[in-house]
Amino acid sequence: MPSNDILHARLPPEEGFELYRHRNAGAMRTQGWHGYYWARPTAAGDYEIRSVPASLGEPSTHGGVMPKEAFERLYEKADRV
Repeated sequence: MPSNDILHARLPPEEGFELYRHRNAGAMRTQGWHGYYWARPTAAGDYEIRSVPASLGEPSTHGGVMPKEAFERLYEKADRV
């Protein structure tokens, strides 16, 4: 069974967040960037985003709010990290 750290890294940071990945993350050459974000819609219809930690034990951090059109153009829902 996975450790609590592994399970925690794969759980949304708060209610309403879903996992997304940058559409071109695999083709980008940014070292150490996996392209995943937790995101949830805001009351205004944009997306609040939070980081998905690159390694176990790191907390998810607030990434700000991204306009809906740009977010949906650049990111797609992901099933798992």
